Amino acid sequence: MKTKQWMVSAGVLAAVAVALTGCPPAETPEQAYDRGFDDGFMEDDEYWYGYFHGYDTMDSNILYDGHEIPYLDEYSYDAGYYDGLWWAYSDGYFVNYHDAFIIGWSEGYDRGYRSDYISFLKRDPHTEYRHGGWIDGYNDGFSEGRIFGAADYKANRTFDWMDALFDYEDEIDEYLAEVGLGTGDYGPVILYEWGHNPHELVKNEQAKTTETVRERMERAGRTAPAIRGDAGTKAAMKAREMYRPLSDEAKSELDVKPAISKRSGEAISENLDDTWLNRVNRYREAMKSMLEEASEETTEP
Repeated sequence: MKTKQWMVSAGVLAAVAVALTGCPPAETPEQAYDRGFDDGFMEDDEYWYGYFHGYDTMDSNILYDGHEIPYLDEYSYDAGYYDGLWWAYSDGYFVNYHDAFIIGWSEGYDRGYRSDYISFLKRDPHTEYRHGGWIDGYNDGFSEGRIFGAADYKANRTFDWMDALFDYEDEIDEYLAEVGLGTGDYGPVILYEWGHNPHELVKNEQAKTTETVRERMERAGRTAPAIRGDAGTKAAMKAREMYRPLSDEAKSELDVKPAISKRSGEAISENLDDTWLNRVNRYREAMKSMLEEASEETTEP
């Protein structure tokens, strides 16, 4: 695991450079903050550091280290730089959760889309870790996806896990009265949200009275994404590059095609005959296409 050292700040290094090259143009503290934020946010290492903390969390342990990044309650280059690092880290952590949600959803949908869906749903428990790691995302997605799969099977609809997922993200819910289970408010799932420190979630701590990094970013107009709703994933992808191209290591971890579901312990049907990586990429490509179409419609005279 990568060790973090915060002994020399970016601002100190910048000051040394200024001393050697002369005085820079005057800038406001807010401008310095924005410049620092952009520099910190572009740190790919921090993004993947967060991503794999989520992926490596396969039980109740929490590896989230975003809270260890210094937080300066001011407007300066250093404050912006560290906030940018935190934003990149939290992006990676959340995207890992969402990638796992997509995979879990597809496999849950597949298992629900069968004639024995009632007996399966009655015996299938939902596990909630609330640490926002990979296995948390997988279980959250599986639990919500299985309901849509069962509902589509019951209604004799074509097997289409991704179309069902887009409906879910648009806040369409399903409820199956015969088992007393549904999605959204009707189900047992607690979605992990971007920017939440799972250490604080598990301890059920009260919100801090001082302005947090997330609150400051929201006030500055930077969208805090979620899986559902207009202010969620689609808006976040459009607003900035939250979903950075998968690294070779991430591709390697996802380039698998298990024959047995991690959740049910049962065989995955032929309806889902592709790799995790393929499903994640299909989702991202479809999302980009929809955003491009929406952008073209809004720019037409």
